Amino acid sequence: MPTEKRPNLFIVGAQKSGTSALAGWLSQHPQVCMSFPKEPGYLAFGDAGYPFPDSSGRLAPATRYVVTSYEKYLALFADATAEQHVLGEASTWYLVTPGMAQKLRDYSPDARIIIILRNPVERAYSAWCHARGDGVESCESFRESLALEEERGEPEFLLRYHRMGRYADDVRSYQEAFPADRLLILFYDDMRADPAAFWHGVCTFLDIDADIEPPYERRYNRSGQPRSRLLQGVLRHYHLKRILRKVIPHNLGLLIKDRLEDINLRSLPPMDAATRDELRAYYREDVQTLSRLTGRDLGAWLE
Repeated sequence: MPTEKRPNLFIVGAQKSGTSALAGWLSQHPQVCMSFPKEPGYLAFGDAGYPFPDSSGRLAPATRYVVTSYEKYLALFADATAEQHVLGEASTWYLVTPGMAQKLRDYSPDARIIIILRNPVERAYSAWCHARGDGVESCESFRESLALEEERGEPEFLLRYHRMGRYADDVRSYQEAFPADRLLILFYDDMRADPAAFWHGVCTFLDIDADIEPPYERRYNRSGQPRSRLLQGVLRHYHLKRILRKVIPHNLGLLIKDRLEDINLRSLPPMDAATRDELRAYYREDVQTLSRLTGRDLGAWLE
């Protein structure tokens, strides 16, 4: 029997921290095979799929694309060529799912792990903007949405605004499960400030050619309030994207999507100062612990 082609790269999070951009860049590299969908989620949820509701009790959009069988999961990597020695996926649920770090180590012992971290205050607001844009958050106030989080129980992960930004324990679990040369912890701030240097660091870690550079200006997984929810639904629809990928060249498809989102998405109101201060206080201890774990001065996140 042929040997299974198992992924050996997991970009595990954090949600709304640049994982879509990095996965998109890597998907255009000839030495890398990235899964489509970007977040198959199978190793976290198994055959049960993604049963989590949005704020109105409906099944979340991820239900449409999370993979629900091991056979389908392996099929995501079955067509990888001999040149594509990096087989990757980028399910951000893997960072926060209990026991996931050791599960990935057991499943793919030689795997490489990438974690991208973002200021948790900004991450939470970005998640809310995304949730509003996708129609999974019915509350029109970010502050009120934060207050509703606890009573919602276990909703769609996009609505877990506080929890998804508490990184320290999750990072520690990956540090304990994987050797240092198999774990790369990156920061969204660096990705924005110097994408070329960020990319070169990733390529060195993955042992792929860093001279093959992606279109850094391309925007992925954008957030905002859609003028037309119908158009936004079409642009984000997994099954339609899967079909179009087969008939439209990749870069042309990305360009068309960018132009349509430029027209359709408008910015939501900025976070108010009081909410920002409350979130900074909420995350303070976790950020300080994370700073010690990573050796990175994260004081700017608390200012």
